[in-house]
Amino acid sequence: MRIPAAPLALLAGLLTQSVAMNAQIDRSRPPAPGPAPAVNVGAHELFTLGNGLRVIVVENHKLPKVEVQVRFDHAPLAQGSSIGYIDLFGEVLEAGTATRDKAAIDEQVDRLGAYLTANSEGLSASVLKKHLGPMMDLIGELITAPAFPEAELAKARQRALSQVEQRKDDPDAIADAVGRAMTFGGGHPYGEVVTEATLRQVNREQLVTYHAKFFRPEAGYLVLVGDITAKEAKDLARDHFGKWKPAPRYVVVEEDGSETLPGLGPVRFLKQAKTPSGPRRVVLVDRPGAAQSIIRVGFPLNLQPKDIRNMAAQVMNTILGGGVFNARLMQNLREDKGWTYGTYSSLEADRFNGHFHTTAKVRTAVTDSAIAETIKELERMRQGRVSADELELAKRYMAGSFARSLEDPRTVARFALNTHLNELPPDHYATYLKRLEAVTAEDVQAAAEAFLHPDNAVIMVVGDKRKLLSKLEALSWSENPKVLEVDHNAERAMEQFERVQGITEKDVIEKYLAAIGGREAIGRIKDLRMDIAAQAMGNELQITQWYGLDGLFRSQYKSNGVTVQEESYDGERAMRSGPQGKRELEDMELGEMQFNGHAIPELHYARTAERVMLAGRTRIDGRSMLKVVAQIASGGSVGDYYDEITGLKVRRVEYRQVDDQNYTITTDYADYQPTGGVQFPRTITQYGGPMGEVTMQVTSITVNQNLQPAFFATNLPERVVEPYVEPKEENPLEESPKEE
Repeated sequence: MRIPAAPLALLAGLLTQSVAMNAQIDRSRPPAPGPAPAVNVGAHELFTLGNGLRVIVVENHKLPKVEVQVRFDHAPLAQGSSIGYIDLFGEVLEAGTATRDKAAIDEQVDRLGAYLTANSEGLSASVLKKHLGPMMDLIGELITAPAFPEAELAKARQRALSQVEQRKDDPDAIADAVGRAMTFGGGHPYGEVVTEATLRQVNREQLVTYHAKFFRPEAGYLVLVGDITAKEAKDLARDHFGKWKPAPRYVVVEEDGSETLPGLGPVRFLKQAKTPSGPRRVVLVDRPGAAQSIIRVGFPLNLQPKDIRNMAAQVMNTILGGGVFNARLMQNLREDKGWTYGTYSSLEADRFNGHFHTTAKVRTAVTDSAIAETIKELERMRQGRVSADELELAKRYMAGSFARSLEDPRTVARFALNTHLNELPPDHYATYLKRLEAVTAEDVQAAAEAFLHPDNAVIMVVGDKRKLLSKLEALSWSENPKVLEVDHNAERAMEQFERVQGITEKDVIEKYLAAIGGREAIGRIKDLRMDIAAQAMGNELQITQWYGLDGLFRSQYKSNGVTVQEESYDGERAMRSGPQGKRELEDMELGEMQFNGHAIPELHYARTAERVMLAGRTRIDGRSMLKVVAQIASGGSVGDYYDEITGLKVRRVEYRQVDDQNYTITTDYADYQPTGGVQFPRTITQYGGPMGEVTMQVTSITVNQNLQPAFFATNLPERVVEPYVEPKEENPLEESPKEE
């Protein structure tokens, strides 16, 4: 296309002008932010009916639709032994009224093209303006005269039971439920976990009592948003709720001020916010074989929305891990370390009890490292000021989120409701951007010091116990236990056993001995040498173990051909030598070597074990196992798991002391092959010891080399026995020498 000459000259002039203007702009620096714009949140009207119900109206006539919310306000309360009845209340609330059953309600909602959902605090609905009248008829009846049908309660309970069952296999759901329980505690309303047992305690009387106690006009809000005028809203509110006078509440007030309600018993409201306390502790939910762990680091907070520090706290959380990709946790754990796809932090202000927590999914092998880095980032936020770039990015992100929320007319109603519920200043949201812009780096650090408590954190992990337990113990500042093991219901984890009839521990051990070759074949082995190739902590190790008669034992560990540790037991004394020198093993360590220093320890339980017992039947990887527990004479115990079908030993769990540190060590045995007529495992994997995960491959086994006792000598210096001197008895009647 040909352009005429005149326009070409004009275009050249414009280009020249543009270049000149660009030459005066420094593109390497972002423009300085302007003053925070004024925020027009939008108008709402508030009026109160004669019975105390407050009505909030937000007009928006862009669409012929009205959103309705009915909300009742009360302090959180603990549910006692019937945890879950409050959740079931919301589901059953919309399942029937005095004049309609659930089918009739569902049919009317569908016919009106409406949306309806209920919860423990009320209900929400959406309907076209032309159908608002009949929809309000239904809403008014659901709120003032629900029927709570027994049949619908039974269905709701069954759905809830299915959800509890599904939680067992959902690590995210486990992390959420257990994380809340460990953060707030089991007796706290925010820390209660719904279980099968608590759901079966729920009954209809509890729902009726809850409704009578808390669904009352003086504690309620009716919110109408959309194509409706204030006059129309007032008329609707008066028509459907103005004459509502709820039944009297049957409450017995005890001397201590607590309330007792029919069906609910004593009602315990949250009276004081829980705050961070106690030393840093670790909680573990076992997920055997999990390739990754979910980690959550958190603590409760006494942070209310009306707290003037809340804005700075939210900016601080945004910089730490609250949504932006450049957040510190994301840059550390994802960009720098490559351990996770995403890690985030959440700081919730709540007028009753706030909380903070971080979340991440990481590979099992780096779980402890990821937790340590998370704690480090919390400390770094407390100890130094954030950069100007970090501060500016967080502010822009929060301002953008706030601006986008204003595009929804329901936001105006939500802001109005929050203002009243949380006792916020009337201009709280109108001044949001101005207050956000005023936050400084000093404010952020002060908020971090006030609201980040890494020393009091609860570290919750959902992952493979075998690979994680000992690593996590190093992160805990708590004792007894170092790591609290719980199940998916946040209850103390206990290994589940089925009682076994007609089988004893001796039967299990004899079946094992028969499975590996029988006592006769085992008896022909007088001594044994086992060579093992191992991998631990990224190093290649060569391990050689020698077993002699009567428990004589010797071992040698080499790394790259260099001996790094030797052990030996000569029948009386034991020693261990390494980079720190040579020392004698005594007490529990000596007892452990006497117990474990046999190629087949089960043959020697009569001498080395104080007690042997059958714990019962359990399962590992879907296989039925019989667990035998042996208590070591010197202290401690081991648990051996034998395949009920094959009789072979597949796992040992023991509590061992190494260099004055205690470890829970799990050893798995596989790939049994014969040598000298006896089956020995060729693949041995150990978790939880001082070297972490150790994979061992038995490369050769040699029997009957005629190893002599001198081969197992400890070469320890002879013990010096001090002669016994009988103490001289003092005569109390003998006079003391007089001083001159």
